[in-house]
Amino acid sequence: MKTVLALAAGVVIGVVIWLLGAPPAWAAALAVPPTAFGVLVTRLPRATDIVWSSAPPPPGSISTALASTLASRLTEAAEDPRRYQERFRARLARLGIEASEMPDPEQLAERLRRVE
Repeated sequence: MKTVLALAAGVVIGVVIWLLGAPPAWAAALAVPPTAFGVLVTRLPRATDIVWSSAPPPPGSISTALASTLASRLTEAAEDPRRYQERFRARLARLGIEASEMPDPEQLAERLRRVE
């Protein structure tokens, strides 16, 4: 329907130009560009059309699971200091983190629980 309306507007433009004194060939030639533009505009999708998509995943679901796992392991390490010395300090040293600068396991576990 919109395309027919754009074509009708093009015909009206051509007739008006012809009535203003232009030869019929020139009136038709001058009416073609606005008519083509009108047809093009009716064929394009609207910028305001709704694009349906699924909801984004909940943020932090993986990091929450990792934080809770690490918090529980740090709690276990706080109960067994030898385990903390052997496992966590060695892993932190491999990452280039000085273990003496880290808080004790209980404080670290508490901080990670707050992250959850």
